[in-house]
Amino acid sequence: MKKLLISVGAFILMSSATNKPNYPSDQLCFAMLNVSELKDWIWDDLQSGKISQEQAENYSELLDETFVFIEDYYKHLPDRTLVDNF
Repeated sequence: MKKLLISVGAFILMSSATNKPNYPSDQLCFAMLNVSELKDWIWDDLQSGKISQEQAENYSELLDETFVFIEDYYKHLPDRTLVDNF
């Protein structure tokens, strides 16, 4: 659970910085893969009884939104490096 909060918090801090760096597209792909991995952990925690169904759904929805934000940014990179697999 701490990993989830730390990861989402780090993403929010990165996206709210005033000097927005241009991240290479491969880093954005890794970020999307990390979000997908976190979703798997949520459902693992639900199955093991560490979190409730409501918590799992809330966290999953947050990660879905985060994934879409990253994906949208990735699709609009100026160097047109979009990979159709995402």
